[in-house]
Amino acid sequence: MTFRLSGAGYLLEVLGGLVILTLINAVAFPRDPGMLRVEPHPALLLVAAVAARHGLREGMMAALVTTAVAMGAFIYTGGAPALASLGVARAWLTPFLLGITAFLLGAVREERRQETRALEARIVELEQELADQAVRFMAAAETKHELERRVAEETASLSALYEAVRQIDSLEVDRLYPAVLGAVKRLLQADACQLYLLDTGVLRLRAAEGPPPRAELPLDDGLAGLAVRRGRPVTIRDLVHVTSLDDLRDAPLLMAAPVLDRDAALLGCLTVSRLPFLKLTPASLDRLGLVADWAARALANARLHEQARAHAIQDELLGAYTYGYYQRRLEEERARAQRFNRPLSVLVFRIADLETVTPPRRLELGRVLALVFSRVVRDVDLICRYATDDAFAIILPETSATEAETLRARAEAEIRGFHFLPYPAEERELDFSMRILAVHEQATG
Repeated sequence: MTFRLSGAGYLLEVLGGLVILTLINAVAFPRDPGMLRVEPHPALLLVAAVAARHGLREGMMAALVTTAVAMGAFIYTGGAPALASLGVARAWLTPFLLGITAFLLGAVREERRQETRALEARIVELEQELADQAVRFMAAAETKHELERRVAEETASLSALYEAVRQIDSLEVDRLYPAVLGAVKRLLQADACQLYLLDTGVLRLRAAEGPPPRAELPLDDGLAGLAVRRGRPVTIRDLVHVTSLDDLRDAPLLMAAPVLDRDAALLGCLTVSRLPFLKLTPASLDRLGLVADWAARALANARLHEQARAHAIQDELLGAYTYGYYQRRLEEERARAQRFNRPLSVLVFRIADLETVTPPRRLELGRVLALVFSRVVRDVDLICRYATDDAFAIILPETSATEAETLRARAEAEIRGFHFLPYPAEERELDFSMRILAVHEQATG
């Protein structure tokens, strides 16, 4: 379509030029049809313009047409004698000049056209390359943003991991349970999670976050049972085929991880019952397993600490035996007293309003009281801590209730002689009470 319009355009230019030349010929050179005697021939301008504008082929065509028209007009009006009178060399000079002009200018135009096409092709190539570079730049920028986002997420994850470890690092069992669930919520962004511990053949609930869960889970059924059997974290997809989001909403548990000690013995199970759909990923499962491993170690350490504390017999701060030792030793002394029919008593000493005493003065008061008791009792008597921080218990073997009353009076006088002033109101002396427990009385007869 482009070639046809271009061809029609240059032919119209040639036709228009011929009309103008004809008018000039008729007005200026009426006796020279075709203006073959005019030098240079006016048609050179027409041929030069067409060749310079459109190229070699169009210029040669314009030269051929103008030559034919000029020669035809000259021959038609003057006949063959006129052409002979003009001379052969001169008759062909104008067509020759028209052809040379058309060739030279057309060749120059073709060369410029090729250069232009080459430049246009190079421009297109550069534009394409620039577009490719723009796409690469956008991809690189997107990759950079994605890497920055991942770095930020990993940094937040590391902070969350550190905070979770710091919270779980506790030797108090009562504080350990909620700390474990707090780590699960923090690392997995779980809406509801639970900690179950093994108890007489079932997994019994010890702590929970979120909606109320089941109080017990069997060891051989459900998602928790699957995690126990496999010995690793599992998701609901490992138990059933999930076909829709409703399957996840209706599932009682979404994730479960067994809590195993160093010998791979089962301690309990961590479960997640509510979790954002997009968070149900292998990474979240790995994190749940990591928390379960931390929980197992922390739980083992807490239980070991609890057992060691229960077996400790002396409170190093106060210089008295621990309450756990008091319970064990009292049972031993009771059994001995009953076996050999010997008396056994316990003196219980309790401080009033201990909560009003500041902690430093409270500790110092306990130490001094333990020292006072040691001056009053015998070597066989045992000074122990009692069930609460404000009380002492003294086991009195081979001592009846009457004899214990004498000891109580002596201890009371000794304590009052010290004039303790532990309370914030300095003028108030120590307020305390003492009572005798007759654990076993010697039978007579």
